[in-house]
Amino acid sequence: MIVAALLAALVNLNLLQSRDETFLVSVAAGEILPGQTIEPVDFASAEIRATDQVLSRLILFDDAENYAGLIAVRPIAAGDLVGPADFQQAAAPLQQRAMSVPVDEELAVGGAIKTSDLVDIIAVDDGVARYVVVGAEVLATPTRDDSGFTAAGQWFVTVAVTGQDALELASALDRGEVHVIRSTGADEPEFEFFDPSVIEEEPVPDSPAAGEGEADG
Repeated sequence: MIVAALLAALVNLNLLQSRDETFLVSVAAGEILPGQTIEPVDFASAEIRATDQVLSRLILFDDAENYAGLIAVRPIAAGDLVGPADFQQAAAPLQQRAMSVPVDEELAVGGAIKTSDLVDIIAVDDGVARYVVVGAEVLATPTRDDSGFTAAGQWFVTVAVTGQDALELASALDRGEVHVIRSTGADEPEFEFFDPSVIEEEPVPDSPAAGEGEADG
């Protein structure tokens, strides 16, 4: 009984100490809207008393700078406590969109494309080839296992695109075949499209007329 009483006293002492301890956490310095890119100035500090369970769902003020550049996923009023679940990574840099392009490896540099590469995407429709996307940043490619096969079996490349690029690329994928070209370090292409049907063939010189060019006899 004496041991039990001592244990109860220690537990109560720890609870009292935890109630007296305060922590500096992050709150919204002003209104934060969904989709807003977070900057350090968007956070202010507040001193609170909280259990470890509550603190695990909040952002300590010393860690607030680590959330700069993330995107708010819910509306947050000024002064509200904020937590890691309120923010997430942007889909793509420069407020672009992420889009996966299914493509055969042999039509994508044999699969020799890696994250952060730049790629051009060419669509071929009824024999006419045209650039759909130029200089898109690669965000992801399939993960390969030890045998060299991709986890999903189907090869793809995920790229950062604008809204307009996404529409044109989706239309191109629906119509026909696409090629993904690694363009890291390359200049922009000089041609927008290639249509073999409009190529003008060089004229074949006429054969000389009979007797033409022969010396007069």
